[in-house]
Amino acid sequence: MWGRVKTFVLAAVVATAALVPLFGDPRQTPVTHPLWARMLLRSLEMTDAVRASSQASQVFAALAPRDSLTYPADRFLRANGAALRGEGPGAVLSAGTSPGEVSFAVPVARPGDYHLRARLSGPGGAPCTAELRPFAGGDALKSFTLVPAAETGWVSAGTAYLDPGAYTAQFLLPPGASLSQVEVAPPCVNPIEPAGGWQPEGVLSSEDLAVTALKAIDIESELPPSASPIELTGEAFQVEAPQAAVEARSKSVGLEAMTLKAGKGGLRAIVSFDVPEGGLYSLSAFTTPGSGQRFVVDGCRKAVVCPSDSTGWRPIMSQSFAAGRHTLVLTLGEGSSLERVRIEHKKGAPADYVATMKRLGFDPGPQGAVARSKALDAMRFVRDQRRMLMSSLCGDVPPFEETSLPAQIAGGTAVGTVPGRPGAQGGGVDVPAPAPPPLIPPQPPSSPTNPGI
Repeated sequence: MWGRVKTFVLAAVVATAALVPLFGDPRQTPVTHPLWARMLLRSLEMTDAVRASSQASQVFAALAPRDSLTYPADRFLRANGAALRGEGPGAVLSAGTSPGEVSFAVPVARPGDYHLRARLSGPGGAPCTAELRPFAGGDALKSFTLVPAAETGWVSAGTAYLDPGAYTAQFLLPPGASLSQVEVAPPCVNPIEPAGGWQPEGVLSSEDLAVTALKAIDIESELPPSASPIELTGEAFQVEAPQAAVEARSKSVGLEAMTLKAGKGGLRAIVSFDVPEGGLYSLSAFTTPGSGQRFVVDGCRKAVVCPSDSTGWRPIMSQSFAAGRHTLVLTLGEGSSLERVRIEHKKGAPADYVATMKRLGFDPGPQGAVARSKALDAMRFVRDQRRMLMSSLCGDVPPFEETSLPAQIAGGTAVGTVPGRPGAQGGGVDVPAPAPPPLIPPQPPSSPTNPGI
């Protein structure tokens, strides 16, 4: 018996060795863009969201949302008490004589304010409830009430701040109500994608790997500078409320600078700045976070600094800016202070990403296609680095009394892509805060790509 087992094992080894010259060692097989995008989402611990995406275009959109993330009814994750009728764009989920519950998987690769809405219809104006929840379970992060009309139409739910991770958008449909589409509009964030964008038939290069990995870890602040930074001290800010929160502070070099300090009611201030040329910029600040801070650039991109008593330089965000004027609105919670802000233009060539990855401890390898073994190593590197970053996230903490401060003023040049509204160029004229996005058609389908990894 044992002899036959040994013979079988030997035959299997020989057969495998014979197949390697024909098909290649799978550990050394070049990795495609769709496969690496899935591996990258897994390294960001969005495995469940990856399983819910059957096409390359859906995976690419999770990492680099160009418009809104759209979900037709037949892309539901779970449905209880609701029946699916039709297919594709014409599909509808309808509740019967009792309420129906449906949910959709929502992967979030970048933190920010995400706007949720749905195409609904229902009799008698009965309200529908929507909730955003962690995919792994737990309490709702935010709940909304939507009132559908008799005719199918878009109903806005509202906005919620989401840290990177996997979520579900869960809808409770009243009896007789129908849902045909869900849309999640992302904030103005930099996409996680290679220099030339994701390609359904593309083969991953070492430069593609370096660019996407560094963006996924969200540490483009580590890229080398291309010019001297722009520095804004406390006196450059216009304090909206309360004025008494601004204090003078003497610097050791003998110069007088102003530090913004927030008392019990918090503090909000605004400043405009000009960048001489378009490109990737990193914004950092010398702060004491106190009970928390918020930074909002051009009325669109938001970054949150979690509560802390330590003082020092902190990276706030990396963002692509057009040349011209931009606006920063700062909100400080109780006990928080800010001495200065630094805005630094970064080198953004693929070679700069490769060099930065090497400096951080991971070598993407020589130029050319990336083997699966190298991609797996990169996947583990991104996962470990991301876990350290995630441990410092705290959601959108309320660092101030909302009712004690005036409404936020958004102005300057909008450089991110607001769904349905292209980024403005130049200017410097104050503009109102972005309105909820208009209807965005579903993303065009790509070739089905669902590799097992």
